Amino acid sequence: MIVDFRRVQSHEPIMIEDNSLEVVSEFKYLGITFGDKLNWNTQVDNMVSKVEQRLYCISRLAGFGLDFDRQLWLFRTMVLSLIMYCGPVWLSSCGKDQVDHLNRYCRKYIEITGECIDHEILVHTTRITASCGHPLSHYYHRTRRHYILPRMRTERFRNSFLPRSIKLLNVDL
Repeated sequence: MIVDFRRVQSHEPIMIEDNSLEVVSEFKYLGITFGDKLNWNTQVDNMVSKVEQRLYCISRLAGFGLDFDRQLWLFRTMVLSLIMYCGPVWLSSCGKDQVDHLNRYCRKYIEITGECIDHEILVHTTRITASCGHPLSHYYHRTRRHYILPRMRTERFRNSFLPRSIKLLNVDL
């Protein structure tokens, strides 16, 4: 895959030991689908498809008399974990329509449980702040009264996981 934002794209074939490498427009790595334009349309479409399949499975089990606590556990493990997986990487650069599409399933979670997903973000954030070895832990600077937000120059960073989690931590203090 070659990431190139130019209008006219002309690339010479990449050769390794007299074998030409195939150029692809999408690549899946660790469950995240990267596109050559670095948009997340395919990632969101794949995720929505998986979420719909898993929600159908849970609804079928509910129809067979599965109790509410088990449904909630299945929802958290099968659906919410899928939405939250690598969210800081790709969610901040999604378009409004893609985020709205995913929010429909998040609202379903809130309807079922009465809980807000901000609770899940707080759980992840407390794990990050408790571990000194976590790659994000050095971004969480605390004064006596609150956590300090880092400088944010772009809108993409303002909408990412880090500022949202710091704001949630400051509300809880």
